[in-house]
Amino acid sequence: MAVSKATGRNGQREWRSVSSFLLFCGLFALMLVVTAVSLFWRVKGLTFGQWFVLFDGGTENLAAYTVWNVRLPRTLLALLLGAVLAVAGCLLQGITRNDLADPEVIGVNQGATLLVVLGLLFFEVQDASLLILTSACLGALLGGSVVYILSMQGRYTPTRLVLAGLAVSFFFGSLTTGLLLLNEATLSDILYWMAGKLSGASWTDIRIALYGLVPAVLLSWLLAAQLNVLALGDEMAGGLGQRIVFVRRIALFLASLLVGGSVALAGPIGFVGLMVPHMARLMTGPDYRLLIPLSALLGADLLLLSDLAGQMLFYPVETPVGIITALAGTPFFLFLMRRKKGESV
Repeated sequence: MAVSKATGRNGQREWRSVSSFLLFCGLFALMLVVTAVSLFWRVKGLTFGQWFVLFDGGTENLAAYTVWNVRLPRTLLALLLGAVLAVAGCLLQGITRNDLADPEVIGVNQGATLLVVLGLLFFEVQDASLLILTSACLGALLGGSVVYILSMQGRYTPTRLVLAGLAVSFFFGSLTTGLLLLNEATLSDILYWMAGKLSGASWTDIRIALYGLVPAVLLSWLLAAQLNVLALGDEMAGGLGQRIVFVRRIALFLASLLVGGSVALAGPIGFVGLMVPHMARLMTGPDYRLLIPLSALLGADLLLLSDLAGQMLFYPVETPVGIITALAGTPFFLFLMRRKKGESV
């Protein structure tokens, strides 16, 4: 009997391994297909006879320049930021044990946006890239820290965290709106950035994402075992010897860095970090060792698909990707709220 049970468990583990491998392969194949569509869809001047020109190494041709210098940076940025935002959502949901936690919901995006707007309005610099990057990261850390501190006043519950996050989000959002209304000269440009956009992506943006954000994603994956322990509850995690406060602070710092970098590069893009971890859990279960890499791949696919939808929906007018993710994420958030309406505060 014991042998048969052990054999059954081994069979289940092998099946989970095979199914996970096939799932990753399927999502990777989807990414390749969507990437091809993103690169070659409606490229002006691209005809069947010009396909070979694209791969001769030159960019003098209009179609080749469009594909390699306009479309490719945008596509890569969508893939990278989709992975970044999804992993940030995993971290926030892991440290709060709340599946409603998301950078958009708990004030991280709004904190980053507020400090970027403050920096742009009150500091006049020729190249604002470093200012935006620094302000966004500090603002994301500020928003996350304020919400975390407020939610820990008294007895912590997941609902208390969401309520604190919504309050901070509205407060920071109101401050940002007030600042913009007082400075109408720069209103249109900043509002377009605040909608979340990937147009205008450059190779500098790709380098920042690769050297600054991808290492943070890898460090987040190294926290997977700690997040699995934290999911058992503070009392159980503490009994197993976990340094709960330290793990939460490191994860919050990494999530803030990821969100801040994303906001700096493309503006606030909401709800990717809310939707993707839920989809990944349905596919592979709650183990963060699989959940984090799967979320990264799924988030990359989702954001690139959203960007394509924004380009195609009202072509030739382009809809910012942040609006597309908000249109998909808001009903998703309301559905999750309905599921949790019986939970006590």
